Amino acid sequence: MNNLFIALSTHHLKYCEKIADLDKTSNNIIITNSGFNVDTKIFDRIVFLNKSAYNQSNSFISKAKHIIDKSRSYSKAVNEISDLKNAERIRLYYSSLEDILSNYLLFNFNKNVEGIVIEDGVLNYYEHTLEDVSKLTFNLKKLIGLAYGLKLKNYEGHTTGIDYDLVKCQLVREPSYSIRPQKSARLPLDSRKLSGLNNNILIVGQEPYGNMYGKRIYIDKLKQLISHINLNTSFKPSKTVYYKPHRHGPRIDVNTIKEALPNNHFIYLDNEVGMEDLFFENIKCKNIYTFDSSAVFSIYSEAPDKFKDQLNIYVMPFHRSVLNKLFKQLKFTILNNDI
Repeated sequence: MNNLFIALSTHHLKYCEKIADLDKTSNNIIITNSGFNVDTKIFDRIVFLNKSAYNQSNSFISKAKHIIDKSRSYSKAVNEISDLKNAERIRLYYSSLEDILSNYLLFNFNKNVEGIVIEDGVLNYYEHTLEDVSKLTFNLKKLIGLAYGLKLKNYEGHTTGIDYDLVKCQLVREPSYSIRPQKSARLPLDSRKLSGLNNNILIVGQEPYGNMYGKRIYIDKLKQLISHINLNTSFKPSKTVYYKPHRHGPRIDVNTIKEALPNNHFIYLDNEVGMEDLFFENIKCKNIYTFDSSAVFSIYSEAPDKFKDQLNIYVMPFHRSVLNKLFKQLKFTILNNDI
């Protein structure tokens, strides 16, 4: 069996390493970003992408350029695994059919491919189809991808592809909460090591909303979220507030956040280290604020059981939230979106 992994983020890389390490009898191949620290002992072959999958575009032109650069990098990666085109069996581990490479490899690379979905944030916990994807962006991907020999299929059903027969299952943290629980299995993950939690505050940003609704609206909503922190009398001004932007989406002026938190020590964390790794290795705080970021779900799921009840997770749905049901099940505090 050839296991082909696509790891476009640091937490996906972690999942892929764990899965591959448990299946040492197969030929394990991974396609991932060149800047990631890969355990070379686990994989039989590593194909590095020379273009980050993280999209921080703030205009149509920059978005198109990003798709061009990414498609070029994907095309080179496909050439490096061209020997697998006639392989008898390939098991593809991927996350979303919106991604050009994942879509192409599942539908158009080899007729003997079977898919296994790896959890992508909270995408696996609510209904999401091609109807929920920007038609302009998807058609742009189709056009540019085709120019680089990567045919993008208009998929049917859920964006993960879990509704296709050739997709055997999805690996998720919480199978009972996921869509299609009958085709879901638990990710093989160990609980994080954690000795205690401090009283500082973490804000998990979601910059892609700046592309969807405009940077001005995103900043206004962010100020609303910060207002909830300022209104919480249990937080002393001396507490440190961390802000971690999303890996995708346009960057915002850091001073905008600083000015909204005049009495707190403020730290801005803009790097490619995954939110979960930053939290468990460095931040370790009880209090987390976000709109509806998947990272807070990841943190909660990976925390040792004895610390789950100590986490104070506050969510303020940015627009229409399809995740309120999940957040209520996990006992997160849902904040008013219009103070």
